[in-house]
Amino acid sequence: MAVTPNPFVRFFSALLYIFRLFRSVILNLIFLLLVITVFAGLMETTTTLVPQGSALLLDPVGVIVEQKSYTNPLDRLTTATTGSVDAGEVLLQDVLDAINLAATDDRISSMVVMTDSFAGGGFSHLQEIGQALLKFRQQGKLIYAWGSSFSQSQYFLAAHADEILLNSYGAVDIEGFGAWQNYFKDALDKLGVNVHIFRVGEYKSAVEPYDRNDMSPEAKANYTQLLTDMWRLYVNDISTLRKLEPGVIDTYVNTFDQQLTVYAGDSAVLAQQTGLVDRIESRNKSLDYLRGEIGIQGETFSSVGYLPYLSTQHSAFENTRKNAAIGLIVASGDIVEGEAPRGEIGGDTLSSIIRSATYDDSIKALVLRINSGGGSAFASEIIRAELAAFKDTGRPVVVSMGNVAASGGYWIATPADQIWASASTITGSIGIFGIYPTFENVFSKIGISTDGVGTTELAAYATLGRALPPLAERSLQLTVENGYARFINLVAESRKIDTQAVDAVAQGQVWSGQAALERGLVDQLGDLDAAIAAAADLAGLSTYDTRLLEAELSPGEKFLQQIVDNTLVRNLLAPLLVSTDRQNPVALMLQGLERELGPLVKLNDSHALYLNCFECNRLTLTN
Repeated sequence: MAVTPNPFVRFFSALLYIFRLFRSVILNLIFLLLVITVFAGLMETTTTLVPQGSALLLDPVGVIVEQKSYTNPLDRLTTATTGSVDAGEVLLQDVLDAINLAATDDRISSMVVMTDSFAGGGFSHLQEIGQALLKFRQQGKLIYAWGSSFSQSQYFLAAHADEILLNSYGAVDIEGFGAWQNYFKDALDKLGVNVHIFRVGEYKSAVEPYDRNDMSPEAKANYTQLLTDMWRLYVNDISTLRKLEPGVIDTYVNTFDQQLTVYAGDSAVLAQQTGLVDRIESRNKSLDYLRGEIGIQGETFSSVGYLPYLSTQHSAFENTRKNAAIGLIVASGDIVEGEAPRGEIGGDTLSSIIRSATYDDSIKALVLRINSGGGSAFASEIIRAELAAFKDTGRPVVVSMGNVAASGGYWIATPADQIWASASTITGSIGIFGIYPTFENVFSKIGISTDGVGTTELAAYATLGRALPPLAERSLQLTVENGYARFINLVAESRKIDTQAVDAVAQGQVWSGQAALERGLVDQLGDLDAAIAAAADLAGLSTYDTRLLEAELSPGEKFLQQIVDNTLVRNLLAPLLVSTDRQNPVALMLQGLERELGPLVKLNDSHALYLNCFECNRLTLTN
């Protein structure tokens, strides 16, 4: 039963549009002046020098992503002015390539990890970077971590260093993993909004904020298990890297106030005495120390930034045609119907890329890298069917799960010959829901009536201000139940598991990658490289290229992308791109508004059915 655009979507789209318009107007003139200033610079070519004995400077600005979102430069500028920590995006593969290449580069003597502008990332991504850092150290090269303070995600990277330098006025802010969100039932009741919920899955909690005022006992039990698994992985990694006794991290967090009392409130000294950092000094003294350890380059230490360094190297995934190829497709973001830019998964966009691979005889196997909490059920099915068509040609398909591959993200993984995940991947959420708000009570409160005639009970049932007819309500629930049965059968068939066994681990439950492996939902634990190697093995390839397959930007989009990615522009924007005051209440409020409204305006499924795990996306970012 096709439906018209959801009133929820229309309402929140308008609200989000007003918010973004207000934010965008501020920098129109600044952007125009910036384009004029740097246009000449774009026409010039520069050569990055890598002096012998340099340190690789790993100073990511923003949040780690699988695929950079395409946004025009004005949007990126105006996002930056809000102070949102999500303003910048750091491509995971760029970080991994730079570290791996520098590990065997004789010109690179060491590495300095500077985390002040790093806004975090999913735990799975952090672990991948951590493994690359350990391989760098195995080459006999030292890593220094330097920060004013360390958030939870910043510290995870820092812990992989040989030596950690903390500002004498800083702190190590480890707080644990949590899942908290706002609930709107009372507010919606006061406004008179009737939210009709259709779902299958005892643990499918994506819609709970709209029909409850608290987290259900089932959701609490599920997320307690998931977060406990994730926290154990985090604590074990930190304890091993820093050679800490078991229980030190939990004691540090749970008795933080008592320990601060012992050190007169000095959080830096507490961190050092706990064994979390090695040196606590002022910025000047830390800089002098690094100059002495690495070498002098003007007023700082001898170094080359990881992005300029990477520009002198070749990408790990080159679009060459020298050998048979493993096609790599990145599916990152919310799954929506139709076309979508990079950073979102458009059903038509992604299926078109897969179809191109199907008709390319040089592509001998396909690896789909998924980082998504799901979205539109119809778009998910379009993608799944296209992936199955590729597999029907006799070529293998391997799925590599990133931080999250849940709900619709798991649906599109079902055709794979093998599914790979990391131990900290968030997956599962096998369930489905529909959500349809009506505003008849709102209209009544303000004196607006809705009336009319139709040839059937369903005629014009989506009219704003009209109550949802019982026939529509029953039909939507039956459609949702059918969608759940399809999901269960897809998983049972692809995983070769009895449907009852699938149902037992489904019901909307969310699992860590390790727990999913134990329950048969994934085949192996490993990173993207391991998944690519598995695809090559299935295809019987010993020599192959890895070819990144993605939708091409138009010439105009490429030019605008050049402007923002230009080194001069990035230097000019560096103070804006990421707020260094992570506790700025205005920045946090705007960031929260964007996160709450963003997923709602993407509910564009033509049948109002969703395979989505909103909470999974919230869990992918550590603090």
